[in-house]
Amino acid sequence: MKVAVIGAGFSGMLAAYLLEKEGIDVTIYEKNEYIGGHCQTIVSKNVYTELGTVFSFSKNIKELLIELQVDYREYFIYKNYIDENCNCVEHMSREDVSLLIKELDRLKLILSNYPESLKSINFGYIHEDLMVSFREFAKVHQLKYICQIITPFLSSFGLGSIDDLQAYYIFKVFDLNTLYSFIRGDKLLSFNKGTSELITKLSQNISDIRYSLEVKNVEVVDDKVKVEVAYGSEYFDKVLITTKLPRDVIKDKLYNQLMKKIETNPFIAVAYEVHNRDLATTYYKANLGKKGRIQFFFSSKQNNRTTLVAYAYGTISKEIIDGMTKDIERFGVNIKQLITVKQWYIFPHLKAENLTQDFYKDINDRQKTSNIGLIGSLVTEPSIDNLYVSVKNSVNEVIDYYKNHFQ
Repeated sequence: MKVAVIGAGFSGMLAAYLLEKEGIDVTIYEKNEYIGGHCQTIVSKNVYTELGTVFSFSKNIKELLIELQVDYREYFIYKNYIDENCNCVEHMSREDVSLLIKELDRLKLILSNYPESLKSINFGYIHEDLMVSFREFAKVHQLKYICQIITPFLSSFGLGSIDDLQAYYIFKVFDLNTLYSFIRGDKLLSFNKGTSELITKLSQNISDIRYSLEVKNVEVVDDKVKVEVAYGSEYFDKVLITTKLPRDVIKDKLYNQLMKKIETNPFIAVAYEVHNRDLATTYYKANLGKKGRIQFFFSSKQNNRTTLVAYAYGTISKEIIDGMTKDIERFGVNIKQLITVKQWYIFPHLKAENLTQDFYKDINDRQKTSNIGLIGSLVTEPSIDNLYVSVKNSVNEVIDYYKNHFQ
């Protein structure tokens, strides 16, 4: 059996690694000259700075890290909130937290009405109640304090605004377990030498990675799938697509419809070296959800050097970067130098006017009969936690098919 994986981010690399472990012939196609996608770490004299994926809550991914001998650590994180004048403020008062806990109990009962929509780790059928914006859903169910806890994380992770994003997406991202983890302040898991080490370890176990080869055509021909690049083509038994492809690349009406409608959010990461030694992760409450404004920053102290990474919505411009730098300095951070600026396009999703109740259900049904499959952030919430479980489930289905038909 021959499988092609399109996209060498975490999902693609994980899928190829798991397939090759089972003796399946795998080829990865990556349009960039580097692999890893959002798992991108910059290194300077034993200082590791994450520009994309930063940490994970999931205990599931530990098995992969142990298997690959990737060093990680677990730690508590202190969060700081500041107002428009850069004064420290409470995220929520003690009284509000008590009311939040009561709301969470009520939310548990509310969400129990939508098991078909929320039980699966992947996107699927969407109940009509969850098609409205989260703001509207929260208003109907009087979830004032849950709005307060979700808004900074939703905005800071680049996923959007509660005014625009459907309740369905938000409850797939922030399920009850995740919400309780944030409230309890559970330990986070991070990688001692960055997520790039995880990608490197995966790549050391994958035989065939094609770099700087953008896929131009994916087409079923008889019982095979033709994958075409600018310099030739090959045929595979199965193709797994992990990333948004340009329209009309996939010669499948339903999949192509998804690629035409899918949206991503432009998000900027800016890394600095700073003189300050002890800086808490800081959220700019007045800016949350606003384009072109800093959302939050986190810092890391290694080998007597401190790096700070800040995030904002939008596409890179000198005005945005200058504004972010000024807002960081206004908070009293002494910046030593700018290290790098990185543009991201994250969170593949559909806007309200394009999303239907059965859209993802139809995609899932199509995957059961097609030898073209969609995996990773195209079909699930794009945290490294969910991606790990979702990709592993998808790969197990391919492995079962392989064992039943090729052995």
